[in-house]
Formats: sequence, C-alpha cells, structure tokens
Amino acid sequence: MSDVWVKSFDPTELAAVPGLQGKWKRFLDASEASGGLVVGMGQLDTGEVAGWHEHPEPEMFFVLEGRALAKWREDDGDHEQELGPGQAFFKPGNVPHQMVNLTEGAFRGIFIKLVAR
Repeated sequence: MSDVWVKSFDPTELAAVPGLQGKWKRFLDASEASGGLVVGMGQLDTGEVAGWHEHPEPEMFFVLEGRALAKWREDDGDHEQELGPGQAFFKPGNVPHQMVNLTEGAFRGIFIKLVAR
C-alpha cells in the first residue's frame, strides 16, 4: 500500500481533545513515511480559547476562516498578535502559547508540526 494520499480536510471530522477547548484532528500523524510531519485542522467556536499549552516541536498555524488572538510567552515577556484568513502563526518548540477566538462563529485553520524522531 502506498503512503501517498489526497485527502479533504473536513471540519465535521473535528473532535474535542482533552486539555484544550475547540475541536481538532490530525489528518497526518508523525510516522516513518511522513518524516515526523504532523498536519491537522483546528477550530474554536464563539467564545472558545485554546488555553495555554506548549509542546517540544515547532508549529505553524495557517488561518482559513475567522479571527483570533495568538498569545505566546518568551524570555522577554508576553506577546500577542491578531490573526485573520491567509495569515500564519509560527513558533519554535517549547514556547507557551494560546489562541482566543475573536469571531462570532468559527475560527478555523491548519496546523503543521515537525516531531523529532
């Protein structure tokens, strides 16, 4: 069986994940074939906040729909930036971060991480 695929990212497949508000799904998990690449979709509905969390891998979040406030903490203090469709938020690993939905409706995007193997 081939490791090559074409897939539609369907928001109806998103589900709750322990520890975070919103709905999330990995459509590609870190594997030998993916070289450690993780790709998925996330959504925050009205009033939801993906609370403070961090992970060791770098991550990029590309906004498809809605507006949100990205917040992160670095050695020089707390930072924030509003994000909208067509914008991306990148952070290296081990940076505490969160997203706050500013939209009446869904804030949705694609996340990409590279897991060390």
